[in-house]
Amino acid sequence: MIGVIGRLIRRLGLTPRAEFRVIEDKLRATRDRLNTTAERLAQAAAATERLELARREDAKRYKARLAELESGHEHRAARARETAAQASQRIAALEQELRMRQADLAAAAREESRLEERVAAAMQELQVARESLAAIEVKLDILEGAANVLDRRTRAASSPGSDDPR
Repeated sequence: MIGVIGRLIRRLGLTPRAEFRVIEDKLRATRDRLNTTAERLAQAAAATERLELARREDAKRYKARLAELESGHEHRAARARETAAQASQRIAALEQELRMRQADLAAAAREESRLEERVAAAMQELQVARESLAAIEVKLDILEGAANVLDRRTRAASSPGSDDPR
């Protein structure tokens, strides 16, 4: 009879108390698992949100650092361009100065060559003058000797007591 009554109670949608308690225990266990899972899901969502916030902050820091590095790079590049321009100007000025010095050096070399020619000509004239002077000195010596001889003869002729012609 319990089997017939049990079937009749089940047909009416009713469950016996023992079965109800088993189902109720299963329902509580499922709710507990659901609550645990919901808590874990909330923790995971919070952790995900924290990670997303940290990622955004990192991205902002990286963008700021990248902008800072790009600015520094642009500043160094501008300084390098400025330094290169100054170096180019300095090189051009030095090249101009070098050309001027080379022109001055060439002019000085031409002047030196001209002066060497003049010195050589003056040395040659000096040699000719020395030779002429030596010839004149020889002639003067000859003339002096002749004058001495003439003077002695003239004195000998003008002095009455001496007949010594030397």
